[in-house]
Order: sequence, then structure tokens, then C-alpha cells
Amino acid sequence: MAKPIQNPCEDEPSALPFRTGGRLRRNQEYVIFYFLAISSWVMEICAACLGSLYGADSHYFIATVTPFLVTHWAAFLQTCWLMATSRRETIADRMAYLNLACRFQRLCAPTALIGMVTWAVAYRFRDKASSQGYWIIFLVVWIMNVVVCIMNVYNNITWESDLLYQIAPDVHQGNFWLAVLGIRSMIKAKDVLHEHHKDQDFELKQRDSKRGV
Repeated sequence: MAKPIQNPCEDEPSALPFRTGGRLRRNQEYVIFYFLAISSWVMEICAACLGSLYGADSHYFIATVTPFLVTHWAAFLQTCWLMATSRRETIADRMAYLNLACRFQRLCAPTALIGMVTWAVAYRFRDKASSQGYWIIFLVVWIMNVVVCIMNVYNNITWESDLLYQIAPDVHQGNFWLAVLGIRSMIKAKDVLHEHHKDQDFELKQRDSKRGV
């Protein structure tokens, strides 16, 4: 049983104390993220294959590992920025933030898995490899993404999930371990939208009642 969170119904401000510029629409932001994420996985696999054949100092490896690092960190920073600037004042905001943390796992978990497999194979045959830089790069990629995944699970997914169980026990949450592995989100998108509509209707009723007074 998780330890009860103190003052779970209090509003929590965003991590950054200022508002950002105009937001992209949700579908546009998703397209950008998944384009960067899928591109990074493809480039990581290509870099793993070409690096094993030609070594870390080859033009083929450099031409694939560089786009991998650029696209991966672009998607990483995009998600970090959204999590840092997102609102957490209502239940709908909390649900959206929890799904954002699950999306973070969706980026880092496959990257860590590819890095781990590549490092394990490359380290096994390190005596035959043309350079040590090849397996060291994937070792660093694996360790960094695993650490980020663990911190995200502990600080965001577990916390927000327990918080929602306390302040909104009627909200249906998905499988925790599937969310940890990045396979699916904890909250269905339609449930988040439904909660947003409920908040908007409540705000409109409050506004109308104040005008009536």
C-alpha cells in the first residue's frame, strides 16, 4: 500500500514559473514527437549495425549516430519542456500530466533496450572490434536512459498515479507496468478529454452564477 500523499487536493504549480508562447495543437505536437522518436530509433539501429561493421571512426557510423543523438535529445527536451510547463491545477491536468510521463517512458525505454543489446554484443566481441568508442557510446546511451526511466517512474508516474487514486478514485487507470515499459498510457485519451469538458462546464456554470448575482 502506497503511503498517503499529504494535502493531495492542493493545487500544484508548474515547474517553471512563467507561461510559454502559443501552444501547438495536440495532434501537431504528437506528430512532431513521434517523428523525432521513430527517426531516433531507426538511426540508433542503423548506427549499431554500421558501427559493428566499420567501427566508431567510420563515416558511416558518424553519419548515423549523429542524427540519432540529435533526434533523440530533441524529443527528450520537447517532452521535458511540456512536463515542466504543464498545468497541474485540475484532475484533467493531472491525468494529462500522467500520460505525458508515460510518453516519456515510450521514448526512453526502447532507446535503452537497443543500447543495451548493442553494448552487450559489442562488448562481448570487443577484442575483435576496430575501436572501443563504439560500445562505449551505446553503454552511455543505455545507462543514461535507464536512469531517466527509473527517475521518471518514481517521481512522476508513481506519484501522479497514487495522487489520482486519492483525489479521483473513480478515474480508471490502466496497467502500471505497461505504462512503465512505455507500451501504453495510464489514462485513455477520451477520459482526459471528458474530464476537461467537465471542468469547462463547471467553470461556465460558476461564471454564469456570478453574473446572475
